[in-house]
Amino acid sequence: MNFRRSILLFIPVFIALVNSAVVVNDGDVDQQGLYSKSDRVDILTNRNFERKLYGQKHAIVVQFYNSYCGHCRAFAPRFKAMAGEITPWKNIVSLAVLDCSVEENNEICRQFEVMAYPSLRYLHEFYVKGNGNVGDKILIAESAEKLKSQLIAKMQSEQSAGRLPAAPKFNIESYSTYSAALKDVPSDINYTFLVLENGNSTVGSELALDVNDYPHVRVKRVYDTSEVANTAKIQQFPGVVAVTSSLEPTTLTTKEPSKENLLRAMNTYLKSKNYAFPTRDKGSQEIISNEHSDDKPVTLNTDLVYYTDLEKTLKTSLHTEITRFKTLTGEPLQALLDYLDVLITSFPARGNLKEYLMDLYNTLRTRNSWSGSEVYELVKRLETNHAPVYTTNNLEYIRCKGSQPKFRGYTCGLWTLFHTLTVNAAQKPESSGGPKVLKAMHGYVKHFFGCTDCAQHFQAMAARNRIFDVKENDKAVLWLWIAHNEVNLRLAGDVTEDPEHPKIQFPTVGRCPECRLARGAWNLPAVFQYLQNVYGADNIQVMRRARSSATAASPFSNLDIGMLSLLYM
Repeated sequence: MNFRRSILLFIPVFIALVNSAVVVNDGDVDQQGLYSKSDRVDILTNRNFERKLYGQKHAIVVQFYNSYCGHCRAFAPRFKAMAGEITPWKNIVSLAVLDCSVEENNEICRQFEVMAYPSLRYLHEFYVKGNGNVGDKILIAESAEKLKSQLIAKMQSEQSAGRLPAAPKFNIESYSTYSAALKDVPSDINYTFLVLENGNSTVGSELALDVNDYPHVRVKRVYDTSEVANTAKIQQFPGVVAVTSSLEPTTLTTKEPSKENLLRAMNTYLKSKNYAFPTRDKGSQEIISNEHSDDKPVTLNTDLVYYTDLEKTLKTSLHTEITRFKTLTGEPLQALLDYLDVLITSFPARGNLKEYLMDLYNTLRTRNSWSGSEVYELVKRLETNHAPVYTTNNLEYIRCKGSQPKFRGYTCGLWTLFHTLTVNAAQKPESSGGPKVLKAMHGYVKHFFGCTDCAQHFQAMAARNRIFDVKENDKAVLWLWIAHNEVNLRLAGDVTEDPEHPKIQFPTVGRCPECRLARGAWNLPAVFQYLQNVYGADNIQVMRRARSSATAASPFSNLDIGMLSLLYM
């Protein structure tokens, strides 16, 4: 048989083998949103959620977050720090995360009634799926230590209710002698550490969790008012006494009675006894991933607005933000209708987008209540009916692209969208579209924007700067510019700031020399013209290219410069 014939005979066999191969996709991913596997958290997706969450032998704390939420980005280092610290607790409680900004995860976030980001939910062991089973809320804390204390307090409460059978005992008792303290300790325990503290302390419970995998070791909480405390001559609390199975006590001393120092003293004591410590998984080294890492630095003209940025922002808002309500009715439904209304009248839509938005608006008006799932299915169905709605299926940010995936993106796009709406509304002087845009923006941010902390800041600023007192189009344009610069000023240097795109007061002198007066004060008529030139429909770019030097004629009207100047101060 010649070589050519052998190859021809082999090809059908090879194709059959490939076609019969089964590729297992269990939904597990190495990275999503703000977290990777190296952060010691389980990354949940719509495909692995039920498998990883329900029926587990240990409790789980789930963080529902939104990867473009500034508060979520600021909270992530705290959550990661706690995850690293409680790794030894993994057989008792583990941490997991779900990014609600991922469209495929949105239904889960709706079912768990997540309306604020980030949100923490505690799910006890052997948790079952069911209506109303959405876990117990845990408050967001300002540090990893406080977050850990809240978790321990919850676990103490759970154990008191008869749950957490795999956890060490968290109860606290009084003892007069060492023998009384060790009376209920199993015979295979060689070393018992008595942690003397007050009833509200979580140090003893934390130490018990930290060494829960130490063979032949037990930690017991003891009231610091017990006679044992006097016997041990402990001078500061919390304090620890190590007691062997033969009732030989050793009081452990530390400079400061912190949990870390006490744990170090316990380990030092065990080393002195030639104790064989358990082997723990150190975890893999963190892999820094950056989806833009292969890109060469690109300097973009920040005065350009790209249509793909607007489309991607709009699609994200319709797919993941307006659909997050379990039930949409009343004020939130009206806010959605107002948002769609200004999109229809003031967005520089191309192709079939406007007809799609009108159909969505008219359909939603027909009922007083919708479920989030119904809204999502409607959005998808009407997209199909009016296809193509967007200029490309693979929408990516250009001007709003951050130096890393966690920076800029949707939040930048949302500012760009509303600037575009106010400017294009102002180009229709016969209407009062600008103030309508501000009203719609206020309603959208209040009810739908996925960063709860950001939304609260915006509402406070809007009230302070009298957003509903703006009655003219040109004033609406400048009101939003003032608000944007105020937010930039507040967030400059914040952990959420992209180091390659610092939050500055815009426009810069380099971009608009005429926008500044002699002593640096703003020249508001020139700023208005600048915003018209940047966000006007005729200047929006389809793709990355050089901008024309042509400028649009200014529709600048009589402007109460004094009022706007006061707002900016």
